[in-house]
Amino acid sequence: MMAWHKLTNPTEVEAEFRKKSRILIDESLGIEVAVYLREKGYNAVFVGEVGLAGRSDDDVFAFAWRNRRMVWTHDRDFLDDTRFPEHRNPGIVVLPGAGGNNQAMSIGVNTARSVFGHAPDTWHKTKSVVSPTGEMTIRSRRQGKIETRRYRMTNKGHAEIWED
Repeated sequence: MMAWHKLTNPTEVEAEFRKKSRILIDESLGIEVAVYLREKGYNAVFVGEVGLAGRSDDDVFAFAWRNRRMVWTHDRDFLDDTRFPEHRNPGIVVLPGAGGNNQAMSIGVNTARSVFGHAPDTWHKTKSVVSPTGEMTIRSRRQGKIETRRYRMTNKGHAEIWED
């Protein structure tokens, strides 16, 4: 039976969750997202602040890998494994709101902040998409094969996973 199930937080995950991710905000999101995250205590930089304004996605991806920063973007091109291979992936989060939907953008940024803003080693080599409702699809490799899982946060702040 397919349904949402509550996730538990084992003690070893809690220690990792205290660490904050280093984040590179892509040009598609705007500097305001980087400023907002810094105000919330996150190590976030905007591509324009590191000389990458107007540069290619390949340059942004390479910078993120070298500097161990997750890329937060609207650009779904970063999900292309051929162009942006798993073995050099610092972690990608594609957020909603690219069409100017500020409500979706707000939900996406705050969902990403609460989930991907912590435990940086957990998100290394993952590619994730946050929906306008805050649900997340996270793709990673486990035991040699690509695995895709769906998650959501409840109104009470609990994480749930979709199980078939």
